[in-house]
Amino acid sequence: MRFDNFPGLPYAPRITPLDAQKQQPSSKNHPRQYSPTANTGSPGHIFWIVPAFKVNYGKFQPLTRREKFHEWAESTYDPLGLAIGGVEAGTLQYSSSDGFCGYGHGWAGYGKCYGSMQLDAIDSSFIGDYALAVLLHQDPRYFRLGKGNFGQRVLYSISRVFITYNDSGHNTFYTSALTGTAVAGVVSNLYYPKQDVGVGPTISRIGIDLGNTELYNAAAEFWPDFDGSLHSIMHPHRSPTTGVVTPSGS
Repeated sequence: MRFDNFPGLPYAPRITPLDAQKQQPSSKNHPRQYSPTANTGSPGHIFWIVPAFKVNYGKFQPLTRREKFHEWAESTYDPLGLAIGGVEAGTLQYSSSDGFCGYGHGWAGYGKCYGSMQLDAIDSSFIGDYALAVLLHQDPRYFRLGKGNFGQRVLYSISRVFITYNDSGHNTFYTSALTGTAVAGVVSNLYYPKQDVGVGPTISRIGIDLGNTELYNAAAEFWPDFDGSLHSIMHPHRSPTTGVVTPSGS
């Protein structure tokens, strides 16, 4: 399914094998470096602590299978990201009367809760951001719009929950990520407590995952604006260091 004619959605031109060959240095003298390429255009972290390895502020370039795996692994096992998950699990457990995830209070309940949250994230991201992204030739990254008014950019960030680029640079329905979210929601019934399994809780977890993805997209969309404004306040005589480059053709 093609979404190239939707208003407000950037388009990345198709990159032919010949174009790709011209863009890459000779492998004889310059061996290809997969790790840096996978994260080209990524800010690393947004708001200094949230992993943003699947965010791209540069021009669209397709990822190889190996690069998609590297992007998934770095996003999943980032130390700051794991720490944020630990704080989130503790906060939710403390604020819940019976302990978040239904495992009860105390360290045992916290450990089970944290583990289940991480397993949810790993299931969803591995299936959606790597396995199906490779199989269906879809790109797991968020490309920032970076122009238009606030409402247009918010709507764009919401649209990218459901639309992404394929490896040819065309907009397409985000089948890989949405399938990963749905499968993770169903699989979680295998290890969540009895009171948290079933159709209702599963739909709730899928909805929360999609909502978190939208918040993540919005944060990635507006982070350079916030960072640039803060930089101007802290260093009024220096030019901002946060570059903003939207996908080619957007």
